[in-house]
Amino acid sequence: MYRRDYLMRLIQQFSEEMVKIMFHRRNQQFAEAMELLLQAMQRLLGLNSKLVQALAVKDIIALLTLQGRLDAGKGVLLADMLKAEGELLTDSGDERGGHASGLKALELLLEMRWMEETEEMRAEVDSRIHSLLDGLQHQRKPKRVLALLLDFYEEEGRLAKAEDTLFFMLDEEPGNANIIEQGLELYERWRNLPQEQVEHGGLTAEELEESYKILKKMKQNGS
Repeated sequence: MYRRDYLMRLIQQFSEEMVKIMFHRRNQQFAEAMELLLQAMQRLLGLNSKLVQALAVKDIIALLTLQGRLDAGKGVLLADMLKAEGELLTDSGDERGGHASGLKALELLLEMRWMEETEEMRAEVDSRIHSLLDGLQHQRKPKRVLALLLDFYEEEGRLAKAEDTLFFMLDEEPGNANIIEQGLELYERWRNLPQEQVEHGGLTAEELEESYKILKKMKQNGS
């Protein structure tokens, strides 16, 4: 409960800044809005935007970790700031930069989601992941993000989305033996699920078996 209260306090502080940021955004004063956002990132998190963009997500998590424990509240707040940054960049015409910021926010949340420190705020993390996915649904995602999404969708029971993600990974790396093996293990787990659970996840038993056979054939062809 303490961690969630701490997160709410951080979000409240940022919300006060967002009122000003949104005012400038609505008036298409993107430079002014971005300056306020970067100042908030520095003041509330002690982080520089250029540094955040340059670092891998695992290095960002290391920066937010003190004495072996992640400051999950700051991690969630940073994801909110990256999402806001991405939306500002997109509005100002920098779609590539906006996509990069949104993807970094998504990857950060997906990495944090499995950590003990985010357990109390799992609902807040998941709602942000869904919001980011809505904005990035037509955007290409790197393999490391797809791998995290595969686990996320499976845990949520969204089997059809997990299957789509698996085949996106195979499109990126056709014939990759590790991905094929991961996929086979996935389908073997799903074959043991009750039929209603499979159908609730967006697949039929027939579709599941067909995809399983496709992967088995891929494995045979690669051996």
